[in-house]
Amino acid sequence: MKSVNATNKITEHYPKILTLSALVALVASFWQATERIHMLKNPDAILNCNINPVVDCGAVLGNKLAAVFGPPNAFIGIVMFTMLFAFGLQRMSGGQWSRFAAKVVAALSAIAVLFSAWFFAVSLYSIGKICIFCIFIWIASMAIGVYGFIDYFSNSKIKNDRLKNVLKLAQNNHATILLAIYGTMLILFLYRFRDYYFS
Repeated sequence: MKSVNATNKITEHYPKILTLSALVALVASFWQATERIHMLKNPDAILNCNINPVVDCGAVLGNKLAAVFGPPNAFIGIVMFTMLFAFGLQRMSGGQWSRFAAKVVAALSAIAVLFSAWFFAVSLYSIGKICIFCIFIWIASMAIGVYGFIDYFSNSKIKNDRLKNVLKLAQNNHATILLAIYGTMLILFLYRFRDYYFS
């Protein structure tokens, strides 16, 4: 009974979560793109988002991994999060997704999570700096991923018992799972930059 109620609540609130999270990530991506353009026009300019030696947008945006597919990652984010935002608005307004649309949203959500996790690791262990805009994108992407997983599979016919158990666990512990992800990311961040924050 608890699982059914949890599913209903998540399905009810998911469009709002998707829309708000996508909007946050979209604004962050757009702002990041403007800083990137400003940096390209003025290579010696000190960006406003250069907060300290760790949170340094200039170092991140100037790295080749910030444009891993050619165009800056922020531009890809703008396209992806605009689509997710539009899908979220459509569900919020009472519309329903076709099976194809649900798969598109699930795919975009998975890409957002995987790309965010990859760039989080790259920022910490390769670039050695993070971008303030990336933090908002990472936070939004993880919410989109967790609740997107639950919504997609809650509306799917699942035959695999293991996947059913994972879904039930996620439905009943969604907030805990999301907080655990955020907590893990925070611990990894603080441990990686412990010399700056704790010395």
